[in-house]
Amino acid sequence: MSLQLMWKAGYKIESTIKGWDFMVIFLIAIVVVAVVGYLAVLYFQRSYSERLGQEKTNVEKIAKHSLDSKLAEISQLNLSGESLSEFETLDKGYHYLKNRELPELSERITDLEDALGHYQFFRLSRELKILQNKTAGAQQHYNELQSKLSGIEESTRQHEGELKRLQYKYQGLRSTLLSKNFSFGPSIDQLEEKSADIEADFANYTKLSESGDYVSSEEPLNQLKADMNDLEDAVSQVPPLFKNLNNVFPEQLAELKAGLQQMKESNCLFSEDLGAKVERLNSQVQENEENLKRLKLDAAQELDAQIIQEIDQIYAAIELEYTAAQQLSQKLAVFGKFLQHAQTQQKELAIELDRLGQNYTFNEQEEERSAALEQTLKKIQDNFEHIDHAIEQSTGLVYSKALAQVEQDEQTLTETEEEQQKINQSISGLWKEEQDALTAVETFDTEIHRMKRELEKLNLPGLPDNYLEYFFKVSQEIETLDADLNKMKIDMAVITKTLINTQSDLDVLDHKTTEIEDSSKLAERLLQYSNRYRNRYPEVEQAYQQALSEFQHDYNYVAALDTISQAVDTVEPGAFQRISEQFQSDKESMAI
Repeated sequence: MSLQLMWKAGYKIESTIKGWDFMVIFLIAIVVVAVVGYLAVLYFQRSYSERLGQEKTNVEKIAKHSLDSKLAEISQLNLSGESLSEFETLDKGYHYLKNRELPELSERITDLEDALGHYQFFRLSRELKILQNKTAGAQQHYNELQSKLSGIEESTRQHEGELKRLQYKYQGLRSTLLSKNFSFGPSIDQLEEKSADIEADFANYTKLSESGDYVSSEEPLNQLKADMNDLEDAVSQVPPLFKNLNNVFPEQLAELKAGLQQMKESNCLFSEDLGAKVERLNSQVQENEENLKRLKLDAAQELDAQIIQEIDQIYAAIELEYTAAQQLSQKLAVFGKFLQHAQTQQKELAIELDRLGQNYTFNEQEEERSAALEQTLKKIQDNFEHIDHAIEQSTGLVYSKALAQVEQDEQTLTETEEEQQKINQSISGLWKEEQDALTAVETFDTEIHRMKRELEKLNLPGLPDNYLEYFFKVSQEIETLDADLNKMKIDMAVITKTLINTQSDLDVLDHKTTEIEDSSKLAERLLQYSNRYRNRYPEVEQAYQQALSEFQHDYNYVAALDTISQAVDTVEPGAFQRISEQFQSDKESMAI
């Protein structure tokens, strides 16, 4: 019974403890929510307060920077027409902004500040965006009004300044026309008409600008500027053009005409008819006077430049011929001697070619080249005689062309003499070459007979067929060379080539001869030396008989030497080298 009571009592206590825990947690949650809500209210209140403050500052800024004084200043400008209409529109727009838009914005800001004090955040969130848009619109309206009013002021100042500038410029141009009218020649009437047009432009523009209608006066102002620029261009361009037509060109053309007459009297001709060109330039001068009279300035400038260029060309042509005449007179005497020297050398070369041609064949077309030089000299002689005759007979001459011809012929003469020297060098050595060839053939004959005698001294049983064949071949080459050199007319180029080939063949024959001489002598020594081994060594006896056969019957002395030397070296190593060295030593001693 007591245990049941205790258990029940414990259960009640545990239930009571759990109930208290739940209440504590609930109270903590309420406190947290309350704190979060309070912080959120503070955040929104501060955020909206700052945004409302910014919009209020923007509205006050617009109201503070009043445009009333600027409107009052512009109203004193006596505007009219389109300018006045534009100003009245801007004035109405500003008063609407000042008296309607800005008060409404201030009232709305005050209303939203009250709503903020009552924590109407949802209303603030919605209406604050509308307020911001309207404030931005008011700011944009204010900026546009301010910009356009400034534009009217600037336009007024510009028109006033432009008018003063144009008046000052016109007074200067007008003064120039009056004080220097003699400088404008036939253009003065057209310039006076342009001046009258500008005065009319001034009157039209002044009338509109003084009435205050600066918008409508823009077109007359542009027309006035254009006419003023045309007049300014004409005043600056016409005087130098007229000076050329009235003073410079007539003097130059008269001078050119006199100069051409003087050159003609000096028998100096030109490549073109410069007299006709001068007459044509006189016509162009008259044509350009008409251009100035009509104020066709572009055409006048173009024709003026063309006349200047053509006059310069005529001056240059006269200078060219005059200078050429002076140079030609100096060159002709020297050139005549140069030509005579080349002709003298050509005659001597022709005589030498004819003499040597009797005995020698030319291989570098010397005769044909000499004939071509002869024709070249004849052509140069004809050119020289033509120029000299024109000067002596006073038939007239284009001196620049004549000078160019002489200078070209001078170069040709230089090249001609160089070619003469080359031909002369190629033929002058023919006789010496012939003598050298004769000496060489004589040397060849001596050498081949020496080889023959040396082999005969050996008393050999015979000579190999290939050696005899080569010997007779070289001997025939020497005989052919000797025959060619004894002909009535010889070709040294062919003979020189044959000499080179024969010398090469003779060197080979000398080597073959030396080989037979040395191998036969060594073979004989070894055959005698092998006698001491023949009875004891059958292989030596066999080699001896074979070598003897190669020596006496085959005349193959190199093979005989190889056969017996190998056999001896077999039974006495080093014997062949010792005997060979002794042979070379004896040979060298005999040579000394």
